[in-house]
Amino acid sequence: MTNRRILLTGASGFVGRHMAEALLRLGDHVVALDRGIGLDLPDGVEPLLVDLLDPASMADLPRHWDGVVHLAGASIPSLFATPAPVTFNLEITLNLLEHLQDTKVLLVSSCHVYAPSGLQRKETDAIVPQGRYGLSKHLIEQLAPHYQGRLDIRVARPFNHLGPGQRPELVVPSLLRRLAAASPADTSPVHMAGWNSVRDFIDVRDVVSAYLAILALESPAQTTFNVCTGRATSIEDVVRTVLDLQGVRREILFQGSPNSTDDIPYLVGDPAQLANAAGWTANHPLSDSLRTMMQSLSL
Repeated sequence: MTNRRILLTGASGFVGRHMAEALLRLGDHVVALDRGIGLDLPDGVEPLLVDLLDPASMADLPRHWDGVVHLAGASIPSLFATPAPVTFNLEITLNLLEHLQDTKVLLVSSCHVYAPSGLQRKETDAIVPQGRYGLSKHLIEQLAPHYQGRLDIRVARPFNHLGPGQRPELVVPSLLRRLAAASPADTSPVHMAGWNSVRDFIDVRDVVSAYLAILALESPAQTTFNVCTGRATSIEDVVRTVLDLQGVRREILFQGSPNSTDDIPYLVGDPAQLANAAGWTANHPLSDSLRTMMQSLSL
């Protein structure tokens, strides 16, 4: 039992709830920021009324913690139609870092900061964000060197998540519901919008264990880490795995055009840096992640 005092922002979100529950299982005292909208938090999490957009509301927020995991922010790339979410993500992070002192801080960035490539992305690869979501994460990363020293900042670049509680409009949850609604006798093709893109899908349980491993590192030589499996998985692979779990066979057809202007055909990470630093590896295969999601949705 660790009994650390951990500040968790974004605790009511998809990854935040899983992170809160993992920290509670470790015996940590978890404090979550609540903007006054009555967040639905896991039992055992202490809410604290603070709005990161308003520095004045942070007056009673302690400056010293055993660890801070910063998950709050706009996080759905398709919602970045204007610059507003970019400035929102940057402002709340800036206000938080300005307030904290002598604390380990995990900033959660994204694989969307990387330049397009047909190879596994390494932490040292070129940074060319392909949309405003990636831009917001890139700008947040730029804050780290300024505050490093006064704070102990680590940066995680997670790849595509899978798991229970994911927003229903995202590709995989919506696919699961669509395929579950079909008759078992339906043999018509499964039509998919967009490209048959290749991604690095990682289970949210592995994401959480990676974040915990990064936070636990003492004086790491590197401070930026990919959070990924290193496995290249096409959207067709995902659909085929779901069909196999259902025990049905159907053809899969793709529209053959990008889902958005910042879509890219290949985005897979190299997990070696985190594996070498912390001994961390992803433990949940694609079929396990999809099965768990189907069970959570009662499909």
